[in-house]
Amino acid sequence: MSTESTQPHTPSHEVAVRPPPSAANQWKRAALMARMAPAFRETVSDDSEDEVDTKKQIKYGSGFQAAKAIIHEYCDYTTIHGIRYLGEKKRPLLERLFWISVLVLSVFTCVKLTLNIWDKWNNNPVIVSFAEKSTPVWQIPFPAVTVCPETKTRRDVFNFTDSYHQVRDFQSNVSGIVDLTNKQKGLYGAVSQVCEPHLHDVTLGNKTRRGMEIIDALTEVSPHFDDTYLNCKWRNSPVKCSDIFHKFVTEDGVCYSFNSLSPAEIFRAEGIIPDFIFREENRLSMDWNVEDGYSAGADTSPYPNRVLGPGARAGLYLFMGGAEIDFDDMCRGPVQGFKILLHTPGDVAQVSKQYFRIPFDQEVLISIRPKIITTSDGLKHYEPNRRQCYFQKERELRYFNIYSQSNCELECLANFTLTKCGCVKFSMPRNVNMPVCGDASLKCYNQAEDELLLREFTQGLVNAGENTRGETECNCLPSCTSIAYEAEISQADFDYKTVINTDTPEGKEEQEKRQGMKMSRVSIFFKEAQFLTSRRSELYGTTDFLANCGGLLGLFMGVSMLSIVELIYFCTVRLISNLRMRRKTRKELLKAVNKDA
Repeated sequence: MSTESTQPHTPSHEVAVRPPPSAANQWKRAALMARMAPAFRETVSDDSEDEVDTKKQIKYGSGFQAAKAIIHEYCDYTTIHGIRYLGEKKRPLLERLFWISVLVLSVFTCVKLTLNIWDKWNNNPVIVSFAEKSTPVWQIPFPAVTVCPETKTRRDVFNFTDSYHQVRDFQSNVSGIVDLTNKQKGLYGAVSQVCEPHLHDVTLGNKTRRGMEIIDALTEVSPHFDDTYLNCKWRNSPVKCSDIFHKFVTEDGVCYSFNSLSPAEIFRAEGIIPDFIFREENRLSMDWNVEDGYSAGADTSPYPNRVLGPGARAGLYLFMGGAEIDFDDMCRGPVQGFKILLHTPGDVAQVSKQYFRIPFDQEVLISIRPKIITTSDGLKHYEPNRRQCYFQKERELRYFNIYSQSNCELECLANFTLTKCGCVKFSMPRNVNMPVCGDASLKCYNQAEDELLLREFTQGLVNAGENTRGETECNCLPSCTSIAYEAEISQADFDYKTVINTDTPEGKEEQEKRQGMKMSRVSIFFKEAQFLTSRRSELYGTTDFLANCGGLLGLFMGVSMLSIVELIYFCTVRLISNLRMRRKTRKELLKAVNKDA
């Protein structure tokens, strides 16, 4: 019997030589896979061979193999079109290059079109269109009507032409010419502030002066109210002109305004100064504001006033006059008559910017067509520069209670003039501590206005966007709810003398009273009973932007919101789960190997 047959059989694992230390990790992994393979096959018996291999690599492979397997797993399960063909292991290189090209082209086209939508949403979010229905005229206030006569002085009180030539000749040392008295100098300095700028070549007086002195002097020399405003009608009912017209200070001097809010409502507490308060207004505009209009409980005669329909009978009628002897071609030029400005009741009249001229011996009909722009509530969360307007509570002015583009520009001009000249014009908003420009500062504040216009133009041009106004230092955007009164004017010759019946004693008295006077007649009314309102609204809202982007992603890549959630899931939840499973498996491997060892 041989030696081999008499020796007991020794198991192979007892005589096996252990691998070198450098191969310890491979030996442990192989032992674990051999131990865990039957159980793993039972858990994935329903999976394909590729899926089993992928899950093995995630659990037992190296870090690089696990990462590669996770990417393959995402490609197999993702709902984004075309990605699965990149993750298939047995696809030829030509097919992979084809699908890579298709995916790159789809992504490029989708991104380009999405950027176009983003540009429209970001730069053109607002569209101005007509409102769904027309608006009746009784829903808006009748315009504030500010009237300024071109005749600034009464010759029997102060002759501006003679005083101008006397001052110029005296400063030129012309013999026999005496200087003006202090009283005349004060009147000349006040009147020169409302005369044409070319007359400012003759300087007289100080750089600053009390504003109340200027206003009192202009009031003293101006034509009497009763000699200028002869007859008035409102809604076809005769009224005293002094009951509906109130004194206001403008850059054109002392004017009178109908249907304007009182200074106590227009100005804030800081801007209410004695220079601007000429009356005590008992009524407040409780039933109206710019954004909401009239309240539902407002009656037929609210404040500010409104009309009940179109036509001359429902509007304002004025019969005005002026004495020929008081006409002064030196101060205002060879044009006589009146300036009329139509504006919203909450605005301060700026007569020099836009006005209608009413000449003497003419009857003028002014038919109004309102132009209103409102803004939808959907734009309130947009920045003002994107929607290009301010809501009332978004922009607070220092001197005004009511925000409007006109009030904002006037306040900005006052601040700029104060910075440049050290004073402001007598008609500009200010507080009691601000100095008012005197006669010697006339050129300065006129130049300041021109410089501000140039600065605003330059800054707006530099900062302007594609369809947006550039931001400037004043940055006076329109109000989100604004009212403008566009007018159509017709006129004809008016000979008031033919109206007077000279056969009666009253007619003869009227003719004698009006001797040497020229007359004008004005009717102001709404042209139509309804008008179309414009409305700012969202052109591309958030919903529209998401819908357009989702449509492009779905068209070119088959991407939906769930596809994005799926990608986030694979990068977070699924990745963390796989890492935990891998860590747990490695711990079991080490425990089993250590136990066997």
